[in-house]
Amino acid sequence: MTSIENIVSPDFLKKLSQEELEQLAEDIRKFIILNVSRTGGHLSANLGLVEVTIALHYVFDSPHDKLIFDVGHQTYTHKILTGRASQFPTLRQKDGLSGFLKYSESPHDVWEAGHSSTSISAAAGFLEAKAKGEDIGEVVAIIGDGAIQNGLALSGLNYLGGRKDQKAIIILNDNEMSISRNVGSLSKIFNRIRIHKSYQLLKKVTPKFIRSLFYDLKEALKNVAYKNTYMNSLGFRYFGPINGHNLRGLIRYFEYAKKNNQSIIIHVKTIKGKGYGLAEEDRIGVWHGIGPFDIQTGKPKKTLAPGKISWSQGVGDIMLKLAKQNSKITIICPAMIHGSGLDEFAAALPKQIIDVGIAEEFSVVMASAMARAHTLPVVSIYSTFLQRAYDALNHDIARSNAHVVFLVDRAGIVGADGDTHQGTFDLAILTHLPNFTITMGRNLSETEELIDQAINEWTGPVVVRYPRGETYLDIANEHPVVYGKWETVKPIQAINMIAYGPVVNKLVRIFEEEKVEAGIINARFIKPLDLDLLKQLSGKKVVIYEEVELNGSLASLIIEANTLNHLNLDIEAIAINDQFVTSGSTKALKKELGLDIRDIIKKYFKG
Repeated sequence: MTSIENIVSPDFLKKLSQEELEQLAEDIRKFIILNVSRTGGHLSANLGLVEVTIALHYVFDSPHDKLIFDVGHQTYTHKILTGRASQFPTLRQKDGLSGFLKYSESPHDVWEAGHSSTSISAAAGFLEAKAKGEDIGEVVAIIGDGAIQNGLALSGLNYLGGRKDQKAIIILNDNEMSISRNVGSLSKIFNRIRIHKSYQLLKKVTPKFIRSLFYDLKEALKNVAYKNTYMNSLGFRYFGPINGHNLRGLIRYFEYAKKNNQSIIIHVKTIKGKGYGLAEEDRIGVWHGIGPFDIQTGKPKKTLAPGKISWSQGVGDIMLKLAKQNSKITIICPAMIHGSGLDEFAAALPKQIIDVGIAEEFSVVMASAMARAHTLPVVSIYSTFLQRAYDALNHDIARSNAHVVFLVDRAGIVGADGDTHQGTFDLAILTHLPNFTITMGRNLSETEELIDQAINEWTGPVVVRYPRGETYLDIANEHPVVYGKWETVKPIQAINMIAYGPVVNKLVRIFEEEKVEAGIINARFIKPLDLDLLKQLSGKKVVIYEEVELNGSLASLIIEANTLNHLNLDIEAIAINDQFVTSGSTKALKKELGLDIRDIIKKYFKG
């Protein structure tokens, strides 16, 4: 059998025996564990989908048959089988192998997705093209039991289930997890299907030796028991749940689906993290996305230095402190409790936190209604996922001036996850919305003040942004937060730097090292602008630094204010200029984007 590094296409699979396919699955699982332990990446989802991916490529003919993976981070086996194993040492690195699917990497990557729940809608699009004469084979969507609960996925099911002239194959990967454990009534439906009493009874009365000898009978009994399911009622033929790690069974069902002329949902039951004990036992999402780690112990290779804490954990601790003081505070989190540093909060105050699953727009609308009912909703969400709720932010939050606080995690450049996950667009979608207050603290102390006042003193919608990464625990805030007012960190001079967030601390340090004579202003309020301070800068040069898209940024607001208020500022805007930011270390990406501070000093302060 071909070694994993020498695989060039999935064609070789069709020549393998059952035993060889099973050995390949074992080898791929070891390969993934080894490589992710070195580079970091998405581990659990990929370990759970090894056999399903092998069976898909065994039965279907990619790329003529369209294999549409919902969220590309689960496709490491797909990448291996389509000839990219040798690139895995560069996974998620600058100019290396993407952690997600990428059109530019392979013709087998027929759909790019960094956010979940798009695959079924994408399948509908491919089927429409096929109906219009495009040379497209079978259309297969692979979606998880967490992702299928999202409204976008349900819209796709509703559309395709009602079409008798188009055939879709949907593989429902059920591991009882999205990133962490699933929530809601659909997850309960899947659980009832797993333990359906009719099947358990049929299983009991059927002799074990018959079930062992006749796998198809076993599956037939199961499908009789499940014939009246939620999926059937939508217009699909439904089969399952079947063992998602049994290659023989997977291949039989996929071959049946390929030959059939009716839309089919095949419900496969998998184990997230299969093959690596620590990941298999994980129920909170620790092993969903992981940095480099020691395979034997599971411990991360990089640890936080003494006195430091991750920003997510730091904000989680702040929220726990505030919520203990005020029972009206309720956190709403779309499927990211662990990633958002809220595990301790959930354990201590389970009645004051709600995991709504992968349902960002729902979380925002619900928060608006809670605010109308005089509670204090706080939406904890990653910057990249906030954009999925734009309509609700506009219609249900800004328009009604709802008092909802948004904790926007991973704001700015996040690095390895690439262009689908960079937190560079939240300002662009928020700054033009009326009534929003948008802030970002330079340290945890300032951030705590911003959150406290946002919840307990201010009105309307408030955003508190913070980056991915780590920060110091013991830095005190020198100047108390006053609504709408900036902090003059270094006195105003002929040339001045305006920034916000932790980069302000870095600017202070490097300017002192480089002996740069310049003012430094901490724009802790991105909106509203501190017009009084801007007027003090009249006639002076202002360099504005941001790790966001220039359009809709603080700089764009200042440029507009400069014109409308005749401030006479000489403005240089340093931001991301109308582009998506790819994968790589944050240091390398900033260098490429012109955001390296020492390079900026050479250009604007020592040129």
